[in-house]
Amino acid sequence: MLRFVIFVQPNFVRFNYENFRVEANTLMVFRETYEILMEGEFITLECSMQQLLETCDSLCDSLYEAPCSYEKNTFRMLDFSESPLKAIQFFMGSDKGFSIPFLIHYCLSKDWNYFSSMFFSLMNEGGELIGFMKEHAFNPWPTERYAQMLGLSMKKLNFLFKSRYGITPKSWLKETRLTRACYLLGCTTMSIADVANHCGFSNHAYFSESFRKRFSSSPSQWRDNKLAHFTTLKSAKEIE
Repeated sequence: MLRFVIFVQPNFVRFNYENFRVEANTLMVFRETYEILMEGEFITLECSMQQLLETCDSLCDSLYEAPCSYEKNTFRMLDFSESPLKAIQFFMGSDKGFSIPFLIHYCLSKDWNYFSSMFFSLMNEGGELIGFMKEHAFNPWPTERYAQMLGLSMKKLNFLFKSRYGITPKSWLKETRLTRACYLLGCTTMSIADVANHCGFSNHAYFSESFRKRFSSSPSQWRDNKLAHFTTLKSAKEIE
């Protein structure tokens, strides 16, 4: 798991039995555990493997493993000025789902070699398993089909997947498909049934039920709310 800590005020951090001073307006990125030693204003966000895979999926062909640029048992400090801080505070107050993608892209923009190597390493630790699941995520297959195609029992697939990603393959597939559905609902005019089919849901009713449980809204309501939100933002910008 990746951990992002944004320090609004100066502080000290203990990492690998050493203490480090952290200046105000600093972003620290960890893979390992750490300890913040003083009180003060800071923001902590954790990035799961699921979030990293979703955010970097379109970047997979560009990410690469740069020799010697990234070591697992280290951290990275980046300047995090007033503008990105305001952006994070806005996302956390309006739509927290944008916070992690914003931080991932921010890190890549600041130090492409280091963070592309880090993200590449993290995403490829699952090897063939996650690669196969990602490649075929939107096929309308039950979880048992993936296990069969990988030559694994369901028990073995569940164990391997959950031990690596902290989530069952069934839950991962549903979340991945629903996330894709959100994108299609917000960015295309596809019908709800077509969105369901494109995201691997062969049963329209099951898709709507799953979507409502996940987002507390039906697909059509979610699309209407998203459109209304963008219309409001556009109107406010025109007034300015």
